[in-house]
Amino acid sequence: MFYTGGATGSGHIALGLSVANALRRSGLRHEFQLLSVETPFADLARRQGVDVRTIPAEDEDTLGPGRWRESRLYRAIVEYNPDILVVDLFWFALDSFVRELPCRKAILIRQVDPRFFHFRVKDREIVFGPDDYDLVATVEPGFELPFPSELLEPLVMRNREEIKEAAIARAELGIEAGERACFFGFNGKEGEGVQVWKSFDYLEAEGWKVIRSDNRTGGLFPAVDWYNAFDMVVCGAGYNAFWEARYFGKEAFFAPFPRNFEDQFHRVRVNSDYVPKENGADQLVRRLLDR
Repeated sequence: MFYTGGATGSGHIALGLSVANALRRSGLRHEFQLLSVETPFADLARRQGVDVRTIPAEDEDTLGPGRWRESRLYRAIVEYNPDILVVDLFWFALDSFVRELPCRKAILIRQVDPRFFHFRVKDREIVFGPDDYDLVATVEPGFELPFPSELLEPLVMRNREEIKEAAIARAELGIEAGERACFFGFNGKEGEGVQVWKSFDYLEAEGWKVIRSDNRTGGLFPAVDWYNAFDMVVCGAGYNAFWEARYFGKEAFFAPFPRNFEDQFHRVRVNSDYVPKENGADQLVRRLLDR
């Protein structure tokens, strides 16, 4: 089971799909469920043939000491009864009961402010306990954690040999021979793409074929399937968009936006020259299966 408590954009669902695809590539007979708080992007997983279950976001009153057994989150996990639970960053939702779960547990941590791991809720403080997990994995370079972790390469949805060939991708998108093509994709907070487009609308006047995509209204998904069609990418600097562009070696312009605990400006500043050596999702699956 892959659990995510994120709902800002489609990246949290995409991260779960990266793990699902890596499991498929492993050849292991398995079952997989993506458990997410309610999000308009859950259907993206269903379109990829992945079992996804959504639950309402729950607060400290429901997830805290004394009531966590009644929570939708706890019940969803114990009903599925996974052998392995992979947690996408949002450790605090499970803090009251993670030690009670009999399965192996892994947590994936990307670039985040250290304050994310120690804060106060109502009448108590909660502190992340790395010993609660069998694997604490840092899944991007360029930042430090206040506790030990194992560094993996960034996770992306596809391996390089899995996406469409350039001629096929360009034909499907109606891109003519010799035409310069740009992918313009924003899947974070609503309105961010519209804001950035004001700085890039000149591309069409210069003769570029611009494919604009927003997963809130459909768009290309997963966009990497068509990456061989594009000469250039303009996208946000969230985890998935940034590392897909770096993994596939695309000429890219990144537009970072402020987030509560994530510094997208730092990601661009520190990692714009970094090219992952392999898909971290495959590394993760090998690690979980002890291969």
